[in-house]
Amino acid sequence: MRIVLVDDEILPLTRLKTLLEKSNVPEIEIVGEYTDSLKAIEEIQTLQPNAVFLDIVMPDLDGLALGEKIQELLPDVEIVFTTGFDQYAIDAFNLHAIDYLLKPVQNVRLEKTLERLEHINNKHKKVPPKHTIIKLFGGLNVVTPDGHTQLMKWRTSKAKELFAFMLNHRDEMIYRDTILELFWPESDIDKASKQLYTAIYTIRQTLKNYGMDGVQISSPLLNSGYKLLVENVVVDVEQWLSCLKSLPPLQETSVDEHEKVFQMYTGDYLGDCDYLWAESERERLRRLWLHHAHQLSEFYIKNENYMAAVKVQEKVQVLFSDAEENYFTLMKLYDLLNNTAAVEEQYGLLKKMLQEHLAVEPSEEIERWYESWKQANAMPHAQTFS
Repeated sequence: MRIVLVDDEILPLTRLKTLLEKSNVPEIEIVGEYTDSLKAIEEIQTLQPNAVFLDIVMPDLDGLALGEKIQELLPDVEIVFTTGFDQYAIDAFNLHAIDYLLKPVQNVRLEKTLERLEHINNKHKKVPPKHTIIKLFGGLNVVTPDGHTQLMKWRTSKAKELFAFMLNHRDEMIYRDTILELFWPESDIDKASKQLYTAIYTIRQTLKNYGMDGVQISSPLLNSGYKLLVENVVVDVEQWLSCLKSLPPLQETSVDEHEKVFQMYTGDYLGDCDYLWAESERERLRRLWLHHAHQLSEFYIKNENYMAAVKVQEKVQVLFSDAEENYFTLMKLYDLLNNTAAVEEQYGLLKKMLQEHLAVEPSEEIERWYESWKQANAMPHAQTFS
């Protein structure tokens, strides 16, 4: 259980920390101690505590206001107030605090509070209900609640593309004329309309076959358009974007969370489907992921965790093999790891890629670095990462 303590007086803060560390409740970790309430607000999201013990009477920002702000930043956090003035109890519980401790805090009373916190924390740890997942990274697949990934089989390629298009515009009204113009531009209106009805029927049957009752196609405007509604089904792209947006600042305490989100990207958006209308979204998601990959790699390099940076860059290379800078970064990383064979391999792969794709040689900067590296390689050296 991750706990943050906030009290403007150092003695009661130290006493509470000692009591918590001696508690019978296992796995208590004090992740932050503050005598400055404003400083606590600045860092609370990075710390991601399960519970916060707050003094109520403090300068700058009192505990009640601080508790409200913390719950705004971290809706799932539990608040426990500590104070020498019991008249604040009503205000405290109006703020949905889990408990209220009078100073000096007594060990027996604290243990009861910790038992309540542990019970709530264990409930939060329970495995959430599993949902069907629609995977759009790398292609159009479905993951069943038992974890099996299936390639969705379609009677026609047109039905598959129309479903992907509607999924891209889920919860939006898509007008019938827009669909006809995009998917059957050369057919007359009657023939195109019949093909549309057939495709919609095929989509509904396919969704039924895969047990995706939570995905429904409605026609709210008397057949003048359609809306795809998604409930109780997870869309991997949507999930990834949400996780990416909510990431805390990148530092030692949050790097594992960043790594998990980085690994969630498993390929281009609808990567096995050559749909022109998907290209802008594909490029947008690609740029977001590459930006995050660059941040993660730079963090590892700054902290001299070169192997972790290599793994990030290797995944970038697998998914986007035509990025010259990626090969150069790996060359420099392998040099820092004294892996001469890997440096040579990356240089060779770079030359081959550039010849096959663009019929050009590596940039002058890379050639200069490589020649310098070859000259220095026979003797002990410490190549700088620049």
